[in-house]
Amino acid sequence: MASESEIRQYWDERAATLPDTPAATTSDIHLRELEIETLTRELRALDLREDAQVLDLGCGDGYSNVRISQSLPGVRFIGIDYSEQMIASAHGNLAAAGAAGCVAFHVGDATDLVRALGGIRPRVVITDRVLINLTSFDMQRDVMRQIASVMEADGTYLAIENFQSGQGELTRARAALGLPEIPVRWHNLYFDDDEFRRVAEELFETVRFENFASSYYLATRVVYSAMCALRSEEPRYDHEIHRLAPRLPQCGNFSPIRLAVMQK
Repeated sequence: MASESEIRQYWDERAATLPDTPAATTSDIHLRELEIETLTRELRALDLREDAQVLDLGCGDGYSNVRISQSLPGVRFIGIDYSEQMIASAHGNLAAAGAAGCVAFHVGDATDLVRALGGIRPRVVITDRVLINLTSFDMQRDVMRQIASVMEADGTYLAIENFQSGQGELTRARAALGLPEIPVRWHNLYFDDDEFRRVAEELFETVRFENFASSYYLATRVVYSAMCALRSEEPRYDHEIHRLAPRLPQCGNFSPIRLAVMQK
């Protein structure tokens, strides 16, 4: 497993290499748009008051944060990331969008959340492929506990993270078509589903999972990848299937990425 400093350096370098682009946190920009759509839908369903505070923990370059804020006028968004380069990019995205009144970005460490927040008690906390960048399950569990402790008494935690069961189903579907496994990136630590649920149920009253990216992965990482293999072509993120796949009805558990909705 990579060290914390190596992972931080990776994100600093990615922010410097891909400034002012949705690809800064994932090369699959259509997946990122699907994540934004999913988080926006969940936040709207909460019927937040206008002065509610939403913390995007590990906000990266702020692109998602700014986009979501535009759909929820009056709600206050706070983005925190430990990468100074990412926060610099976030300020650039914020200025370009002209959303300065409802969004703020700061450098801060998810593993020391009380200090990072400086007394702020958010109504909602979001992590989007963030906890998987921590180097052990003990650290992941500790950050989840910190999140539960700093939010409002009736708060909601929206976690888009990666899980081993979806990775396994994806691997089996690809193998059925003669495709190799997509390896877990060197800086990621996927959750064991049962371990995650045990921690979540200790901290929150209700826990719900949404396989919002399953059909997208089945279409793009299995069917499209198999078509490319038949043609001896490399898959491309700009292929039309990436624009069409988010519109498919959800089925199965073919994506490692899932949304966990946890309410106190």
